[in-house]
Amino acid sequence: MAFLSWHERFSLDDAEIDGQHRILFELVNGFDDAIQMGMPEELSRILDDLIAFTVEHFAYEEARLKAAGFPGAAEHEQLHRDLLLQVRDLRSRMKVGGHVSAKSIVRFLADWLTSHIMREDMAFKPYLNPGTDPCVVRPAGSLSCPASPSHR
Repeated sequence: MAFLSWHERFSLDDAEIDGQHRILFELVNGFDDAIQMGMPEELSRILDDLIAFTVEHFAYEEARLKAAGFPGAAEHEQLHRDLLLQVRDLRSRMKVGGHVSAKSIVRFLADWLTSHIMREDMAFKPYLNPGTDPCVVRPAGSLSCPASPSHR
């Protein structure tokens, strides 16, 4: 059984963001699986993958918030920056054998992810237009969103 399970209560009714959140759940579960299977050499790689995907997800989500005219976008971005600082610090301490256990990291990630979705992300749900995505991912990987929320 998965350490962290996706439930519809986490859904923002936005296929792209929900899909990205599901990937984050899978990455957290992969980290926990490596702990359970006694594969410490995989922990750093999985955590690096999780951080890399989280950076991409945050960039996408922040662009969507701005495009949707969400008034709390700046505060939401700060929450994202704070999390990335915390996780990078945990990764650094784990890699050098600091006083942080892999189990405490996975619990932190699971708690942060679920509470962030349920509190902070749900606050912008009304600003998203279900079924439409005004943002376009360009071939170089950059994200382009309309300057004004004309799609609302």
